[in-house]
Amino acid sequence: MLLVAILIGLTVSTAKPVGIIAALVLLPAVVLRQPSRRRCYSAATSYYAGALWPLAVGAKNFFGADVSILAATAFWSVCALLLALPYAVLWAATTRQFVWRAPVALLIGVVPPLGLIGFASPLTASGFLFPAWSWAGIALSLAGCGLIAAYPRYAIPGLAAVALIANLLHPSDRQPPSDWQAVDTHFGAISHGPVNPLREYLAAQVIQAQAAASSAKVIVFPESVAPSWTASTDLFWKPTIDRLRQNGKVVVIGAILPKSLAVGSADFRAAVALLQTTHVAWPAQSEQPYAYQNAAIIRGAQSGIFLQRVPVPVSVWKPLSVGGAPLHLAGPAVVELAGQRAAILLCYEQVIPWTVLTAALGRPTVFVGMSNDHWAISTPIPQWQALCLRAWSRLFHVPYLLAVNT
Repeated sequence: MLLVAILIGLTVSTAKPVGIIAALVLLPAVVLRQPSRRRCYSAATSYYAGALWPLAVGAKNFFGADVSILAATAFWSVCALLLALPYAVLWAATTRQFVWRAPVALLIGVVPPLGLIGFASPLTASGFLFPAWSWAGIALSLAGCGLIAAYPRYAIPGLAAVALIANLLHPSDRQPPSDWQAVDTHFGAISHGPVNPLREYLAAQVIQAQAAASSAKVIVFPESVAPSWTASTDLFWKPTIDRLRQNGKVVVIGAILPKSLAVGSADFRAAVALLQTTHVAWPAQSEQPYAYQNAAIIRGAQSGIFLQRVPVPVSVWKPLSVGGAPLHLAGPAVVELAGQRAAILLCYEQVIPWTVLTAALGRPTVFVGMSNDHWAISTPIPQWQALCLRAWSRLFHVPYLLAVNT
């Protein structure tokens, strides 16, 4: 049975709908129906180890060159061990109790604190099983996994029948507004590593040219393609922003908002450095750790800043450090944008159900995904992000856009 759990996890890691459906339908029975709590924990860990293997590769790239393969593997292992805990805690010798224990185990992996690393949640399958059924689809998935764990012989055909009816009744996936456009970019690691003002300047020129040439009313660019958005950045963008405003257009740009650097003279010194050199070093090691906000900058006919609510734990959100990006669990999940209610999901937020489900409470009319995946091109992580967005879009019958930088 441990091999079956690993195979389910590996199927999930392929980022195909069949994988996550298999996880919801088979995992509760495979894990909870083990003969002991220890075997249950081993089976759940095996599932998450198989599903999350891309983390070991992606973490090594994302965390930087100073992180060893051993540290990246440790991150993957710890995530698998933690996410498997609810199943071990809720294991019981009496199978009929799985009717409620399986859904509770699934929910514990979605709600913080575990929900902050809630990768590969079987609940994501709700969108493929019960499209457009919204919260009723979530409830059916939870009830279904409990019934399957307790009475698999009868519950699996029953759930399959209801899912078939739901998909037959589903008209089609909704398309995003015709006057909205998501633009993919290929700037590479523009927001990682040493500051390169010339590279940032050229990227900004490309973004401005694409925004000006687009016929769309709202143009969305990927996460953190503007590595440092300050007061001087707004000044640099002013001619383009004025033209966008005159044409009634809005641009949404993924950007990093520095908190450690003072706005003002430092910005102008950086601007001067841009004219004098092609490289500016990061602050010296003796200075405070670099602190920032990961955000979506809104400019043009509308202006605003939308902050990422859940940055990547450890590498971006650093609970024991004054550096990195802070957690904004209680921050707004939806923003009014050009007549739509947009739920903006910045990269990592697309793969954990908590951010999507809390955004759905705000009754969005469009999901907006913004990712910077230059570090994950050798893994199925970008495909998993797209799969998750598609699944939640189908479940809540809300269209989505996705802008990715590679």
